[in-house]
Amino acid sequence: MSEVTRLSYHVLNSGVLRQNYDANDLARSYRCVDELTGFKVLQLVVMPECHRNNIRCSRTIKQITTCIWNDHTTRSDKEYFIDLASQINEILANQRPYRTIRKRPRRMPDMEHNSLSLTIFYGSNF
Repeated sequence: MSEVTRLSYHVLNSGVLRQNYDANDLARSYRCVDELTGFKVLQLVVMPECHRNNIRCSRTIKQITTCIWNDHTTRSDKEYFIDLASQINEILANQRPYRTIRKRPRRMPDMEHNSLSLTIFYGSNF
């Protein structure tokens, strides 16, 4: 039995697939602009459990998630995570205009350039 398989059994025994997850809570924890898939939602669910077991490597977490997705999820489990992903995508789509307005960079005031500021910002003249 490989290390990833052993770790995936350990994560599975914590009840990751038996819980019902709230789409709003998962949407708050997701910080990327990419569209979520069922696999990515499972990875969001597996990640805290891996962190509790002191597994921090993102590559190992992805391998554990892949092992769980391919070998241990049933068709209904996959449909549940895919449906959850579509709910989260809908929640995030409704929040995106607010987020883009909020994250817009502030315009810096124009600076007057004198010899001191040019020396500091562009290096010293010899």
